[in-house]
Amino acid sequence: MRKIRKALAMGDLILCLALAGAYGIFYGQNGELKWRQTAAVNEAEEKGEEQTVEIRKIALTFDDGPHPCYTEELLDGLKERGVHATFFVTGEHAEIHPDIIKRMQEDA
Repeated sequence: MRKIRKALAMGDLILCLALAGAYGIFYGQNGELKWRQTAAVNEAEEKGEEQTVEIRKIALTFDDGPHPCYTEELLDGLKERGVHATFFVTGEHAEIHPDIIKRMQEDA
C-alpha cells in the first residue's frame, strides 16, 4: 500500500511539473502558441518597435500534510527542478513533523 501511495504522489508531482512546463513552453501571451508570439516579437524588433511579452505562471499547491516520507520526496523533486510550491498543512501533522515544516520554509 505504501508503494502505491508513493507512486501516486510522485506521479502527481511529475504530472504537475509536466503540465506547468508544457504550458510555459508552448503557450505565450493571450494563450497564443509561443512560436507565433516569437515571430511577432522578431517582426517588431526588425521594425525597431518594442513589444512586451507577458510571462504566464502556474501555482502548485499541496494539501493535507506534511507526511514524513512523501513530503520530503516532493521537496527534493521541487528543489531539483527549481520549482516553488505552496503547502497547506494541518496543525496536527505540523506539530508531529516540525522539521519538515522548517524545511518547507527554507526551501520556499
